[in-house]
Amino acid sequence: MVKIAIDGPAGSGKSTISKLIAQKLGIEYIDTGAMYRAITLKALRIGIDLEDEKQYDFLESTTLDICNGRFIMDEKDVSEEIRSIEVTNAVSTPSKISRVRDYLVAYQRKISSSKSCIMDGRDIGTIVLPDASIKIYLDATIECRARRRMLERKELGINLSLEETIKEIELRDWKDSTRKHSPLRCAEDAVVIDSTDLSIDEVVSRILQLVYERTKKMSTNAYKEGQNVRGMIINVTKEVIYLTVDEDKKAVIYANDLKGYQEGQKLYDTYYEGQEFEGSIKQIAKDKKTGELLLILSTKLEDEKEKLSLFEKIKENDEIIQAKVIKVTSAGADLDYQGFKLFLPTKYIDLKEEALHSLKGQMLDVMVLYVNKDRLQVTVSNVMAMKKEYRLAKEKAYAALSVGMVVEGEVENVLGYGAIINLGEVRGLLHHSEIDHKPVRNVAARLKVGDKVKVVIIGIDGNKVSLSMKALIKHPWEVLKEQYHIGDIFDGLVKKVIPAGLIIELTDDYSGLMPRSEYSWFANVKFDQEVKEGDKLTVKVMSIDDEKKRVSLSHRATLENTWADIKLHRGDKITVTIASIIDKGALVNYKNVQGFLPINEVTALKRISKVDEVYPVDSTVEVMVQDCDPAVAKLRVSAKAVEIAKERDTFDKYFAQQAKEVPTNTIGDLLENFELKKKEK
Repeated sequence: MVKIAIDGPAGSGKSTISKLIAQKLGIEYIDTGAMYRAITLKALRIGIDLEDEKQYDFLESTTLDICNGRFIMDEKDVSEEIRSIEVTNAVSTPSKISRVRDYLVAYQRKISSSKSCIMDGRDIGTIVLPDASIKIYLDATIECRARRRMLERKELGINLSLEETIKEIELRDWKDSTRKHSPLRCAEDAVVIDSTDLSIDEVVSRILQLVYERTKKMSTNAYKEGQNVRGMIINVTKEVIYLTVDEDKKAVIYANDLKGYQEGQKLYDTYYEGQEFEGSIKQIAKDKKTGELLLILSTKLEDEKEKLSLFEKIKENDEIIQAKVIKVTSAGADLDYQGFKLFLPTKYIDLKEEALHSLKGQMLDVMVLYVNKDRLQVTVSNVMAMKKEYRLAKEKAYAALSVGMVVEGEVENVLGYGAIINLGEVRGLLHHSEIDHKPVRNVAARLKVGDKVKVVIIGIDGNKVSLSMKALIKHPWEVLKEQYHIGDIFDGLVKKVIPAGLIIELTDDYSGLMPRSEYSWFANVKFDQEVKEGDKLTVKVMSIDDEKKRVSLSHRATLENTWADIKLHRGDKITVTIASIIDKGALVNYKNVQGFLPINEVTALKRISKVDEVYPVDSTVEVMVQDCDPAVAKLRVSAKAVEIAKERDTFDKYFAQQAKEVPTNTIGDLLENFELKKKEK
């Protein structure tokens, strides 16, 4: 089993080179950088503080997988998303978090312990695989690396200038080489390859040559499973044939691997020593006694290769099949499906070896991951089957949901912007704006993990379910409308006195406005001198505006407007009743309003000090209107004016009568009469 570690700075070509090496050697390529990128992507999506190690609890519920070169996180292909500029610029921060590194390093070591593989990254040879049989440190000038990264992004539709990319690479190099945990450095026993002036093929060729020199298994004479070989029989027993291949390599073929073998047949009756024999390598093993290479052959492999088309169809149809556990090792388990052996790696069942042993002889649900016709190997996954079953269950659960449905759930996680609600097979987001009609600024103060909540589904977009609590609660405005109606009269609490009027409390959530003009029928009344905060004031609901959610109130509408029918003008004569005597005059009643009779307007006949010297209380008096303004409740009258008017009227009548009885002679009339008398004499 060979382990190859390739380290180097960003843009040195590690990933491209590693993938090609893996293809040429037929080993597993493990992109460790993609793992860190995936964790970074999820952290950015959740919105955590990347610097805070305590916020990486999501690691425990995160699933990672590599399938046919694609990177899968939490059942979704994120191969393109993890290569975004946002992730690239941020990935160094999670990479330096010890909790993240410990989690991923353990995962990477687990994978490498069961198979030949090649890993690339920045600390593979120093931290992850310090025992790697081959370590490479791949480097290049920063301009060369920036140009490669720029062209790589251009193919993905991301256009950045060379200068911008160089700055990005410089920043990334500085972060990687100065981080506290597992900084980028070259392992002491690593072979340094500068790829600045080398093509990809040249770099691959150099590394392959190094692999061939150091590892006999990877030499040009290496045997591969599925390879046809020719050898000579050196011994035959009842059920086993022993051979030599290439003169010095040991090989063996068992009866059940011989095409045409009949149950009970004795092999030494058909085969003999010295006979040439041709077969396909079924398995490359070691002799238990000597530790030498041992080739296990078969003549049924071609027939078994034809069976692989069945598994290709199963994989293509994304089917779940049941296979029986027949053998368990530290690497995984061998399963039987219709007589064909399947391999289930440990990482694809998510069980420890001890637990896996307990499944021997049992049937497992699995899905086909890879079909390798050259090696006659079918790799399956129990985790993938479980995920599909889970996915189907979720799809069924989603199909059962509809907008407007009221459901009960449990708070699973509290976030800054809301809460994740567990609805069984489905999770939904309760945004902070949907918790209450009032603004909720601190979600954690309202909801705790484990709380049972009743919510209504307000949106379904794919696998995103939007929930609302406030949709099940009456809006405070509706509560107000149930309590108050136009025309209602009540005693309201004055919450605030403002120049525009009074703010009157209606409910805990709403207040009404009483405009200053609605305090009194009279314009000269100053409400801010009569009312203060905390007072109770009788008001009437005048209007309720649903659109603006506004209530208008009035105090004067609760009062009788006694001046509404008073229509008097200056000079009008009216009869009033003396209501009371005051220092400066008297208050007089006219209809249902009150006016003022000044003391100097009582009489012109004599000087008085009090009105009751002339007019006692409750006496009726004819007066003349001097001033009347209903808008300010003002009526000023005069009894003296009536007296004067009466005197004037008396004089006018006297002189008119006198004019009729005694003619008035002018001087001209007297002279004319004098002359006439002279002539008569």
